[in-house]
Amino acid sequence: MKKIKLKRIKLIGAVLVVTFCTWVLVGIGIWINVKITNWRRLSEIEGVSEGSYQTFSKFIGDIESQTNWSVKIISGLRSRERQKELLKENSKNASADKSRHVQGRAIDINLYQKNWLWRVWLKKYNSKKDWRNTGVVRISEKYGLLWGGSYHNYHDPVHFEIR
Repeated sequence: MKKIKLKRIKLIGAVLVVTFCTWVLVGIGIWINVKITNWRRLSEIEGVSEGSYQTFSKFIGDIESQTNWSVKIISGLRSRERQKELLKENSKNASADKSRHVQGRAIDINLYQKNWLWRVWLKKYNSKKDWRNTGVVRISEKYGLLWGGSYHNYHDPVHFEIR
């Protein structure tokens, strides 16, 4: 009887160790993926505008050092063709001639923070109030960025652009 209980305890312990290690590795994988994605998107912007690259790099650095949030860039430099596709999908999107993304002067970001066993994300569907409460809007003002959450006719709190 004692051998069976000991085997069960060892099995439960092994399952817990494997689960914890998997959780850690997945978290590290997400972190690496985000950092590589951000680096690639900022590098694309740098190829078009060194000034935009510097501004967005500092902006992201300030978010990550002055708040409890981390940044994932979900969109940066776009081709004119991609912007035209987005306009067809939603008539409230900017035309290719007016989009700051096409000019390398805009980024869209999601925010996330680790909350014990999971991550909490702020995305486009979150309220403007939620975004303001992060401190990110205040930081964007330091850089003179236009925040998409200030648009009157379109909800775009993930968008930040150089005026």
